Amino acid sequence: MKRLIVPFILASLAVSGLTLPPLCCAAFAAEPQIVDGIAAVVNMDVITLSQVRTLSAPREKLLRSQYTGVELEKQLKETRAAALQDLIDRRLIIQAFQKEKL
Repeated sequence: MKRLIVPFILASLAVSGLTLPPLCCAAFAAEPQIVDGIAAVVNMDVITLSQVRTLSAPREKLLRSQYTGVELEKQLKETRAAALQDLIDRRLIIQAFQKEKL
């Protein structure tokens, strides 16, 4: 029984060794992208990048139809910064209400 299992395992490793490297290389060939992360921390409350993207998405869609190139990138950065500031302000207001127990 052991004599049949060993060749099977060796054959499986050989086949997987031939097919896995192209798959692994393909997975790392594209530029890495941030899926989500911390955009800001407001008094121990976290604002995520996905929250910023969700808030800025409608405006970004409009900007993409109006601008291209460097000007588009500039407008997108400003829009994302404004969205982040808006989320920070909202969080501060909520925290103030919670502190005053209103």
